[in-house]
Amino acid sequence: MSTVEATNKREDFTSQLSSDIWGHRFKDGQRGPEYVLEFLNVLFGAKYSFDDDEYSRKRSVGLREFIFEGVKEGKGSNTILAVAEEKKEKLVQSVQESNYLVLKQFLRNLEVVLYDTDGKEADRSWFARSLYPLHESLLYVELRKKGDNLSFERNFFARGGELYFLMLAHGTDKHRERRQFIESRFRQLLTRNKIIEKVVNKITSVFEESEPYNDRPCKLRTTTQDGNVPILPANAPQTNGPLFEAFGDELQGLLLLDLDIHEMFYLLISLICFQLGRYMHERALLEPGPLIYFFDCMDGKNRQISQLAASSYEQHESLIKARFEDELERKAEEVFGTPDNIEQQLPHWKANPDVFFEKLGLGKMRSRKEAIKRVLLRCGNAEDVLSRLKSSIREAVAAQLKQLQITRVLSRDGGFATYRRGSASNYRYTISDSFLQMLVFTKVKPGEKMEYHDFLEVLYRDYGVVIGETQAKLSGLYVKSRLNIRYFQDNEKALREKLRHNGLLMEFSDATAMIQNPYTECPKEVQYA
Repeated sequence: MSTVEATNKREDFTSQLSSDIWGHRFKDGQRGPEYVLEFLNVLFGAKYSFDDDEYSRKRSVGLREFIFEGVKEGKGSNTILAVAEEKKEKLVQSVQESNYLVLKQFLRNLEVVLYDTDGKEADRSWFARSLYPLHESLLYVELRKKGDNLSFERNFFARGGELYFLMLAHGTDKHRERRQFIESRFRQLLTRNKIIEKVVNKITSVFEESEPYNDRPCKLRTTTQDGNVPILPANAPQTNGPLFEAFGDELQGLLLLDLDIHEMFYLLISLICFQLGRYMHERALLEPGPLIYFFDCMDGKNRQISQLAASSYEQHESLIKARFEDELERKAEEVFGTPDNIEQQLPHWKANPDVFFEKLGLGKMRSRKEAIKRVLLRCGNAEDVLSRLKSSIREAVAAQLKQLQITRVLSRDGGFATYRRGSASNYRYTISDSFLQMLVFTKVKPGEKMEYHDFLEVLYRDYGVVIGETQAKLSGLYVKSRLNIRYFQDNEKALREKLRHNGLLMEFSDATAMIQNPYTECPKEVQYA
């Protein structure tokens, strides 16, 4: 079975708009763990250096065939993966017959199981399944199968992971010691387990996959108009520079913990999802201003608090919609041109609607294209185009906005939002155990403590997080919500209980409590002065 490089297809208008606002390329089908795995793949392929302009990819087809033998090839397929008998015999000889099934089961148990929005296990083909990165040898890129070929389709695999790599590169550019620490710490975490490395090498040697893979590099940066390169918006390094620097600081705080990569993985999911969610929201702001995140810490037991957390979530989704519509308006003006140009082009557009759709980048649109076409044919002048036709296009394109699904997945998989089917407000900000642990570990150094109210102030200052009375008043949320102050006090008490439950709180009295980070620091060889 051969592996080929697939070319990127022309993006539709919606994707172009999203790329201009948030970067190329975030995809709505991506799950939280995949952002982390993709980032680790990129960092490993770039030789653990944020200075590298390209990274190499591993396919590890044979390793996956060994682990996922018996798995079907995806939804709607009846084809089951089977390893050739000749290779099975070689594998048995290589890893010893008594260890064959034990090893297969051990590696199979390392699968990162993904779930859909209904909480059901995602139906993934064997070549699209991933493993916990106990060692860098278990990192590989996602493939797609077309006929008998498995393709490196970069537009399918390399999405948020590449962009997050670039964000960290920008964010650590002025902090070289921090950058060096992050690079060295990940190298240490992903190369520590030598036993896994030896086992994987034995398996891949049977499948003749020990050949170098640096002949398949992907560019991370380019000075030309290369469509096959991850691109942040041109103004992102300046506009979002402080946010990217905060990303590096937060990641450094998490990596200081003396944990192995498996324990760290869940915390990385919460951190990276939260960081990317904040990036989406900050890029959506039409005017600079604070972002407020109100969290329901009472698990939905208080209806008013629950509704306020849902309202906070809805406000951020409204920001994204408004930003998208603003960008759509700007793009439409570029395409239509002046009223005189519209008057001149309109007969040609009406005679050749497909040309018009291609010009707008709507060639691949299916469900709403005919409705737009009918409006186009009824347009008699520039005024009709700028009012009726533009409105029709806006409705059709806005209906295809995928950014809301992206932020919903980030918030759910990151552990900072809950979805409730059938409620008036389906999504609301909540705090899971892993998300709470991540907040503590990034703000309180290993082995150190922080006064509880100082911790709440830090969360508000750095993230705009509102939990209790003080921050509700500072943010203006208390006045706007018109809620009894007791509700915010109860919400804060609920957070204290969550902290206590996770072993992160030391209480001396009702008025005095300390947040504690119970972990020690990582080995000194990857730290810096």
